[in-house]
Amino acid sequence: MRRSSEAGDGTSAQANEAGTSLVTIGELIATINSMNAQIASAAEEQTAVAEEINRSVHQIAGAVESVADETRQSAQTSRSLAELGSRLDSLVGQFRV
Repeated sequence: MRRSSEAGDGTSAQANEAGTSLVTIGELIATINSMNAQIASAAEEQTAVAEEINRSVHQIAGAVESVADETRQSAQTSRSLAELGSRLDSLVGQFRV
């Protein structure tokens, strides 16, 4: 009878320890879930920032292309003006006495 009572006490103690362990495991799982949610949120924010950077880079690339086109046009206009200036000098030279 005493052995049975001691065995019951031991089983009860083990059950209490198991219960405490399960509570601890549950708390750890809740902590892990919270961390996973934070990681997911941070990943979403990083994705949004990366997309914004990508849009900005495309806008900058478009602006650079536009400036390059305008620079080419300015260079062509400068060459045309230089040619016209040379022709004008030549024509003015014909009227000198």
